[in-house]
Amino acid sequence: MSIKDKVALVTGGSGGLGSIHCLSLASAGFKVAVAAHTHLEKAKSVADKIKAMGKQAMAFSMDVANPDEVESNVENVEKTLGPVDVLVNNAATGIVRAATIVKTKIQDWSKDIGVNLTGPFNTIKRCLPGMLERGWGRIINISSIAGTMGGAGQCSYATTKAGLIGLTKTVALEGARKGVTCNALVLGVVDGGAFHIVTPEFQNRIIQSTAIRRAGTPQEISNVVVFLASEESSYITGEAIEISGGAGLFIF
Repeated sequence: MSIKDKVALVTGGSGGLGSIHCLSLASAGFKVAVAAHTHLEKAKSVADKIKAMGKQAMAFSMDVANPDEVESNVENVEKTLGPVDVLVNNAATGIVRAATIVKTKIQDWSKDIGVNLTGPFNTIKRCLPGMLERGWGRIINISSIAGTMGGAGQCSYATTKAGLIGLTKTVALEGARKGVTCNALVLGVVDGGAFHIVTPEFQNRIIQSTAIRRAGTPQEISNVVVFLASEESSYITGEAIEISGGAGLFIF
């Protein structure tokens, strides 16, 4: 894939899924900026693994909901690694919080909107102009089937993931004639992170709702991320690509 000297910025890069995105992008040849909010040591560990591969990487703390932090950190990435060519908006919150709309606290709603929706807006707003100017860029937003199918007890999470698809399509339209693509990955159940927090009985119930009858692996998701980050994906934009093992199919 044609990615020599290109820089990828991954938000939520310290987590179970984000860290695999970072490592996979590095393996493909990207320089990787690993952004995390509260788990800086984990982000540094991911960056160290990338450096051990002989690739360039850096780790830093960034609250995507804070535009000033986004501005200063992206500027530092540009000075250290180079202009951001690929942006993976992976950071998210609220997925494990279960509360009906009536019981949802306004502060939880506001936090989820800030991280899951305003966060990608902030990072895109900062990175997109440079991509447009250079005539090349890839923006990959990590959404969820909660955004396309709804999620009982997940009103704020589902709302933000639905909004992220609308943002994706808008960015795709604005970048289409300047060599910048923007796509969303609509994830089903993934074997990692929040999936391991629920009880085994509930895990099995979720798995049985997929046609493939298993959870996806982080690497299976990252394989698609790397493809969308490459030159070879140049004719794909504005898409909400579901990776769910057939969770939206009629299951019997």
